[in-house]
Amino acid sequence: MLADKTTRAAWRSKPSWYAVSTEDRTINPDLQRFMAKRMGATTVEVKASHLSLISQPDAITALILEAAGQK
Repeated sequence: MLADKTTRAAWRSKPSWYAVSTEDRTINPDLQRFMAKRMGATTVEVKASHLSLISQPDAITALILEAAGQK
């Protein structure tokens, strides 16, 4: 049901992956690293700006495939 409230963030109990965009000027890369560490995420660093999905599609695809257990 859409009105239900979340009782616990999924990242607290489920595996997480995070791509840090090292050239990001929207979200500071150090903040990204902090958030990834806090969630215990498997982290990759991508030399990209905020839109790493567009500028580094191969790196992001590899991360998604790893998260899906296909790599």
